[in-house]
Amino acid sequence: MATGNVGTVIKDLKARVGGTATALVSRDGLVLYADVPPGVYTETFAIMCATILGAAATANTELNRSPPERIVIEGSDSKTIIVGSGKKALLVAVVDRTADVTKVLEEVGKVADILKAN
Repeated sequence: MATGNVGTVIKDLKARVGGTATALVSRDGLVLYADVPPGVYTETFAIMCATILGAAATANTELNRSPPERIVIEGSDSKTIIVGSGKKALLVAVVDRTADVTKVLEEVGKVADILKAN
């Protein structure tokens, strides 16, 4: 998928879920595409999202369990969803705490599948 198309898909996801931020990042923390508020250091955001999923995968491996399919971080004002998008990428969506997490997970999952197929 061309970079412009990735941007369109990421921005569309952000609009559909009422997101604060959406991003496609490599599993080693590089920004592939990000739609985040002004002032956000996308490089730091990307590397921390990759680190979170990587740490969870390592913890699960130590317990002889499969790696996590997704991570949901709940804060006092937001929820951050991190899901795999193929073997090399992660899709991240940050939404308001009041968002319907079931809907957001469904939308993020669909987009992750679209992006990994291309």
